[in-house]
Amino acid sequence: MNVRQLISEQPQPQREMMTILRSWILDLGPHTQEKLSYKIPYFSFYGTMCYLNPHDEGIDLGFTKGYELSNDHKILESKGRKQVKSVTFHSVAELEENEDTIRHILNEAAILNEYRFKRGGKKRK
Repeated sequence: MNVRQLISEQPQPQREMMTILRSWILDLGPHTQEKLSYKIPYFSFYGTMCYLNPHDEGIDLGFTKGYELSNDHKILESKGRKQVKSVTFHSVAELEENEDTIRHILNEAAILNEYRFKRGGKKRK
């Protein structure tokens, strides 16, 4: 199973929200890669960057190094975690209302990953 297949098996509105978020993540560029880990889509850009976690209430967009993000828009939550920060979307309308903010956060996460990769010389996952 791949990410596209997993998304296609989700109920609505999770399927549509995951499809939209996946397209925004893949828009980051050709270095973006996706994989499934424990039935959760993970996305890498010069290293693991974020994931999509569907659940009954909606979709969590989590950032694996969220503690490094500026969170200027105050939508990322730590939920008691030290490194990961995430935002939960409950509807397609809510997701679309926050498109600019989410794209900004995705770009910031990608820039930080690329900077860390180039500075540290670590191999890309």
